[in-house]
Parts: sequence; structure tokens; C-alpha cells
Amino acid sequence: MRTSTKIFLAALAGSASLATAIPAQAQSYQQQRDRYDNRYDQRDGRYDQRDGRYDQRGQTHAIRTQIDQLAQRIQRIDGRDRISEREAASLRRAVQNLRMQYRDYSRNGLTNREAQILQSRIQQLRQRLAYERRDNDGRRW
Repeated sequence: MRTSTKIFLAALAGSASLATAIPAQAQSYQQQRDRYDNRYDQRDGRYDQRDGRYDQRGQTHAIRTQIDQLAQRIQRIDGRDRISEREAASLRRAVQNLRMQYRDYSRNGLTNREAQILQSRIQQLRQRLAYERRDNDGRRW
């Protein structure tokens, strides 16, 4: 056999094997995808497509933003001397405790219950701040 014929046959065999491998590679493996798409961890109610944890990134981000805004609001109201230094320090401690609780809860994603607890504490701090602004106790030191 001549050299050009050998090269032609080798190229033909290579392209034939490639032509059979491409359709097999493009085949959809539905069974494997289903196994990971709809897993739900019953222990704590967290869900994530990758490993069964529940993570609402939008809700988690919204709660973090609300905590930050609450801290800024306390700073602004204290800067305007609408509340006493003692009241401001107490509110700052409460926000710091809330941040630590948020950090602990959000480590593996928030459950709905944890998100409700955090929202409740945020609302309580907002009400407490509003009360401290309106209490008119005359102590602004």
C-alpha cells in the first residue's frame, strides 16, 4: 500500500469514530439530572439544587439590607440628638446581636422559620427606635 492511501484510511477511520462519539456525547441523561433537581432535605426545610439545602438568596439579602438600614437610621437619629446616648448605645447593641444571629442563621441558608424570626426582631427594633424618638423623657445625654 502506498503512503497516501495509508494516510487517507487513517483519516477516514478517525473521522468515522468521531462521528459515532458525538451523538453519544450529545445524548441527554435525564435520570441523572432528576436526581439532583428536586431533592428536599426534610430535616430542616432548607433547599438547594446542588446539595439539598434551602437558600433564598433574595430574602437573605433583603434581611441583611434591612439590618444595615436600621443601623444607619440609629446612627442618623443619634447624630441629630433625637435620642439619648444611652438609648442609642442600647439600640446599637441590639442591632449587633441581630447581626450575629443573622450570621449564625444564614451560614447554611435560611429556613422560613429563621427568616420569620429575623423579620420579627427587625420589626421590634424599628418599633423600639420609634418609641425612643417619641418618648420625650428629656434626657438627651
